[in-house]
Amino acid sequence: MIWDFTVSLGILALLGGVIVFAKRFSARLTPEGSRKTIHVTMGCAALSLPFIIEYRLTVVLLGIAAIGFLLFLRIHKGLRQGLGTALLGVDRKSLGDVYFVVAIVIVFLLHQSAFEYIIPIAILTFADSTAALVGTNYGRHNMAGHDQEATKSREGSTMFFIVAFICALVPLQLMTEIGRAEVLLISALIGIVAVGIEVVSRHGNDNILLPLLTYSILRYNIYQSLQTMLINFGIMLLLSLVVLVVYKMTNITRLSMAYSLLVGYVVMVIGDFMWVIPILTLFLTFGVLPMMKAEEKKMIQSYKVIECNTIVGVICLYISVFLPLYRDVLYISFSLSFAVHLAINTYSRLLNFEKMGIAASAAFGMAKAVVFIALPAAAITTMAPAVFWIFIAFLALSMPFAVHLNKKYDYKNVGDITFNANKIMVGILTAVFTVVMITGGFVYAVS
Repeated sequence: MIWDFTVSLGILALLGGVIVFAKRFSARLTPEGSRKTIHVTMGCAALSLPFIIEYRLTVVLLGIAAIGFLLFLRIHKGLRQGLGTALLGVDRKSLGDVYFVVAIVIVFLLHQSAFEYIIPIAILTFADSTAALVGTNYGRHNMAGHDQEATKSREGSTMFFIVAFICALVPLQLMTEIGRAEVLLISALIGIVAVGIEVVSRHGNDNILLPLLTYSILRYNIYQSLQTMLINFGIMLLLSLVVLVVYKMTNITRLSMAYSLLVGYVVMVIGDFMWVIPILTLFLTFGVLPMMKAEEKKMIQSYKVIECNTIVGVICLYISVFLPLYRDVLYISFSLSFAVHLAINTYSRLLNFEKMGIAASAAFGMAKAVVFIALPAAAITTMAPAVFWIFIAFLALSMPFAVHLNKKYDYKNVGDITFNANKIMVGILTAVFTVVMITGGFVYAVS
């Protein structure tokens, strides 16, 4: 324990020392360069933790101390405007430094083998920093297609994939008995998903999403057979093809494509292909029946539209992991969230771009959601007729809200207010539906 205490003091001293160093040479370093100097130094220190720390509690206490120091650096005006500029001098709001420490602590507590810790933290340390520096200095092709999206360059993202691939490949090859083909597939999957996280992240949240999702992918794939991995990789390629087709047909941006792939793969990892079906259905049908006209295609949608349409469903999926007894019910709730989004999106499109009446638009939106999501969900779960009709009733309840929101907000100028209103509406309906299913004794009506 004395050794752990000594090491912890050394790491905290290193944190303070590298911040002083970055501040001292800030004239030679850009604000991003100063930040990444601290990032890489502390990342390298974090990579040594499994080999120099004996007790996991030590890392928790060390993390609390580091977070306390970083928050104090932000709160104290004198420190923030002085020493803190080395870390906080970038021209954007970010809690990335705090998320960085939180991610290290969580992955350290979760890991069972050294490589499960090293790979996520190495990607966070080296791939993120390399992409930021390459993108800042050599980025020429911006992938952002909307003013609400952060600038992300192709050059930076390409370098991110290469470094992430290497950070996964080397530890897997040296520290495990996994076959070479499996190592290549896992490394490629990690690289693809990691790039997806990097390009859609904002406010520094990639510093927590990147290691946690990388760890999840490792835990999911590491004990899979080569055949299963090939199937997963094939599904990723299929999702990529679907996303590309939808991108060409509709008004989403390139970053929306990345977000869609990321959500699809995460859902497949946590659930299985059955859980991907409602997402694929929504994604394939939201821009057809009717096809988008030129006027609608000009209304470019940022990746926030993908987040809006998927966040409630993903929450249902996560809850099902912790409540396996209610997994089938939560799958129906998951499907309901996508059905509601499809119905209200279709209603809004017909009303605003096809000039169809309110009643006809609502009826068409309902019918489209029933055919493409409700009926497949009923077939997959073989739900009882009573459950199906309750599903339809809750779907119908969404339409008055859609009518109200279309009157209150301009759906030809979609923004955060509209997205938040939709998420709240769908979240409430889905939550109430789930409670009704569980408390009403319908759990066993779903097999």
